[in-house]
Amino acid sequence: MPRHHMINNEKVWFTPEEEAVRDAEEQAWADGAASRAAAEVQNNRRAAYVAEADHLHLEEERGEVPVGTWAAKVAEIKERFPK
Repeated sequence: MPRHHMINNEKVWFTPEEEAVRDAEEQAWADGAASRAAAEVQNNRRAAYVAEADHLHLEEERGEVPVGTWAAKVAEIKERFPK
């Protein structure tokens, strides 16, 4: 689909060179989608571990919560934010 700029309230169609540059930009963005999605999962998991699971590990080591509580929370976080 041809693209255009709006210059002084008028459509100015992209040149073939501008189309090629824009196509390359869009392809580069699409090529990086998997990488961005993986980074988002990692960031979400990291935040959830800090907020929800880290303290349980220490509490479990001190015997304040049942054994397996921390592992169950980690599994729940991994399920919530799948790769």
